[in-house]
Amino acid sequence: MKRHYFVLALVASLVAVALSGYLVAQGKFVLRVNAGDTAVYTDKAGDAWQPDKLYKKGGKYGFVDGDTIDRGNTMKIQGTNDPKIYQTERYNLSSFVAEVPNGKYTVRLHFAETYENIDTDGPRVFNVNIQGKPALKDFNVQKEAAGVQKALIKEFKGVEVTNGTLEVKFIALEQNPEINGIEVIAE
Repeated sequence: MKRHYFVLALVASLVAVALSGYLVAQGKFVLRVNAGDTAVYTDKAGDAWQPDKLYKKGGKYGFVDGDTIDRGNTMKIQGTNDPKIYQTERYNLSSFVAEVPNGKYTVRLHFAETYENIDTDGPRVFNVNIQGKPALKDFNVQKEAAGVQKALIKEFKGVEVTNGTLEVKFIALEQNPEINGIEVIAE
């Protein structure tokens, strides 16, 4: 009898692990990733943000390369009720990949310029392509947000996936691209 319960518990755990990283609410796919964070973060709205990880095929989501940094919870971020999302980041990256069901998605990219030497080292400027199409051109987080340590969200609707993979590419122009959070929400 104990063995039967153990098997049921094991199966339940495996199902939970298989579903972690994705929330299917009312039949809709949702993925939120807190770039640079090492643990699941639940925001003020009760939404779970998955931790940063490198992508490998079959791993559901991740960044292809780059480095991470955690600026710490004492860094003040303006324009958000969830500063934790903007206190961690992945930078010097080339892309983010998510394995998703085919369909249309809203993609939200979360940014905040938190590099303390940005004024002396010069602007951070990069392009972003989503599914091979230009989304942001000559993008400067500090300029768009009108300052440093200010939350900025860029939203793109109607992003179509036909091959089970959503890809966001980051192309460096000046300094290294950075991202603080990514949301992928089925429409």
